[in-house]
Amino acid sequence: MSTSNSTDWTIARDAIITSALRKLRRIDPNLTVPAIDITTGTEALNMMIKAWQTDGVFLWLNEEICLFQQYNTQFYTLGPSGTGNCGLLSDSFKTQLAAAAAVGAGTITVDSDDNIANADYVGIQLDGGTIQWTTVNGIPAADVVTLTAVLTGAAAVDNYVFTYTTKAPRPLKILEARVRDTDDVDTPLEIITSRTQFLSQTDKDSTGRVLEIHYNPDITNGQLYTWPVCGTTDITDRIIMSVQRVIEDFDSSTDNFDGPPEALAALTWGLAVEVAPEYGVDILSGKGTAIPLMAEKYYNLLKKHYRSYDPVYMRP
Repeated sequence: MSTSNSTDWTIARDAIITSALRKLRRIDPNLTVPAIDITTGTEALNMMIKAWQTDGVFLWLNEEICLFQQYNTQFYTLGPSGTGNCGLLSDSFKTQLAAAAAVGAGTITVDSDDNIANADYVGIQLDGGTIQWTTVNGIPAADVVTLTAVLTGAAAVDNYVFTYTTKAPRPLKILEARVRDTDDVDTPLEIITSRTQFLSQTDKDSTGRVLEIHYNPDITNGQLYTWPVCGTTDITDRIIMSVQRVIEDFDSSTDNFDGPPEALAALTWGLAVEVAPEYGVDILSGKGTAIPLMAEKYYNLLKKHYRSYDPVYMRP
């Protein structure tokens, strides 16, 4: 018996909407779905997946990000246009200077340029206790990195150099956080969820190694607060966070779901429930009651499969 040897099946936005409408028996499967039904379905589909994300069902959206701290900075914005230098952890690297660099230098020599590419964001630890950020100008060669902006301060041999390629998307929620030193040793951070509690800190400008963070997801860029603020001796510490990113929208007809195909049954049946009232379909009595039952079945299967197992601690 032969098999397809293929595992990449999926359906795009309009096919999800069409499938949901077929379940309601409100379209002719032999005809093209009217544009108004696609518009209505797209609106309902996007609202539904945004609401589902708040239930924590989309665990595949969890990812690790890395925030490079700035001297004497308590507030960072995280997102595509954020002021914070924050990238995906898998995309964030460190190396050290192989030779000292003077004020005004346009190039630096590092121990290794293996993970550095043209246009990467690059931060150089200066002798004054700060990190200067610029971008890489050209492809590094023989461990020499050309900078877009010249150094504003001197940098000694073995000072750290940090790089990342793209800014991390806006986190919807921070699940866990820790501070990581240059030996890659992590120390857990406390996440203060209450804004009032965090802002009640008496000395907000005190410097030292970060102990607490507070996060407001906002809309375009999230807002991260740290305490204490980063001092010169802690400038090379990075804040590593396990976050839930925002799920991508369904914008065009050919957009696939931002997730695995295992979720598609839950999406189609769930969408059928969402739009049923707009088509006058009674799902609370008669044959229509099967629709919410199927939607609940597939949603629960999805949530059961993609769930987090937190540790259980036993005490005598």
